[in-house]
Amino acid sequence: MKRTIIEVPVISEAIRRLGAPTSALVRVGETLYTCGMPPLDVRTGEIVRGDIAAQARACLDALAFTLGHAGSSMNCVAKALVFISDNDMAADLNAVYREYFTEGFPARTCVAIKPWTHFDIEIECIATIDSA
Repeated sequence: MKRTIIEVPVISEAIRRLGAPTSALVRVGETLYTCGMPPLDVRTGEIVRGDIAAQARACLDALAFTLGHAGSSMNCVAKALVFISDNDMAADLNAVYREYFTEGFPARTCVAIKPWTHFDIEIECIATIDSA
């Protein structure tokens, strides 16, 4: 199957500025794969600072924005992979996560790891094209 890179304004440029050798969004057939999305402001591409709730909201907004450029939405997310810097942040993360996934939860893995210096969370997902 053909792999198509989908350029996402603001987000793709912000990912490049971070120096990551990755595409923000790749489509293979009817399946979409996002990169690990840091907490990016979808208007400016700048990293959002603040507590885990603010950063999680920024990651999920960036994912929704990115998926929207490919004709998809958060309702089409089948799998999410969440990296957080501390498991003690999970309750606040879950509260925000429930705001974005209201029609059933996608499968999710959450891993505590601290590889970043400027933020505490990164979320990637696998979604389908919205058929509605």
